[in-house]
Amino acid sequence: MEAAAELAQRLRAAANERLAGQEPLLLVAAPLLALLAARAVHAAAADVADRGLRTVLITLAMATVKLVPGVSGYIAAEKSKVVEQLQSGSASAKKNLRTELPAVGDPDGVIGELQALKDKDVRWQGKCSGTVYIAGSESEGHFSLINKAYSMFSHTNPLHQDVFKSVAQLEAEVVAMTAALLGSKEKASGGQICGNMTSGGTESILLAVKTSRDYMQSKKGITKPEMIIAESAHSAYDKAAQYFNIKVRRVPVNKEFLADVKGFKRCINGNTIMMVGSAPGFPHGLIDPIEGTWGVGFTIWHLLAC
Repeated sequence: MEAAAELAQRLRAAANERLAGQEPLLLVAAPLLALLAARAVHAAAADVADRGLRTVLITLAMATVKLVPGVSGYIAAEKSKVVEQLQSGSASAKKNLRTELPAVGDPDGVIGELQALKDKDVRWQGKCSGTVYIAGSESEGHFSLINKAYSMFSHTNPLHQDVFKSVAQLEAEVVAMTAALLGSKEKASGGQICGNMTSGGTESILLAVKTSRDYMQSKKGITKPEMIIAESAHSAYDKAAQYFNIKVRRVPVNKEFLADVKGFKRCINGNTIMMVGSAPGFPHGLIDPIEGTWGVGFTIWHLLAC
């Protein structure tokens, strides 16, 4: 112990002697500047590890270009053109726009106005890719059946299933039918396939991501969650990441626009809460090589059937 104290005293004396001729301000400022520099280097390294060197360099290059005189003004002008184009495109929709409730109701007039608005819609039959997922005339066949069904249940409130027991049964049947399509009746499923009704694809993704985040926090104590998605994944995963404070790690796609299996494996760490695969994907209708990823060391998957 005495030897250690003596060594410390010698080091202290040597340091004081060496720094005796330095300005006090420099002695105070130098460590602070070194600390700030170290923090900047650490932040830059973390950014590169998070987004990749290529993305960081592109972002830095774009920020540098904006400093060139005239470039920022040009970008602002182009943005203004886009905004003006969007507003002009919706100008016709704003004509005769109601902004207040009418003092007196007019049921017949409302129907007439609705029909006039409907007549302005584009004739989509045979002219749209996606958008409407039922073919045929709106007054017959499957369309007619759906319209009648909607009219029978348009007043119901699914939040109160004790009152609208019909809705509870309909939702349960839809979930069961979908589960059957996914193999719930097969012995291999172990009877573990379940689900719930949502308002659409985006809400389904949001709920799946939140459920995985909460589950992994409860079971594994993960407080800085990360999810791994392919570049071709649905944009709702980015929404979910923003809503629920989840870090996104993106896996590139190959020349066939399929997710890179090795990329998933490289991104897995102790904060991973889920991996996302598309079957099929939203932009291209392709199925990611899900079977080839089972051995990457992580078992919680979310498969989007968009």
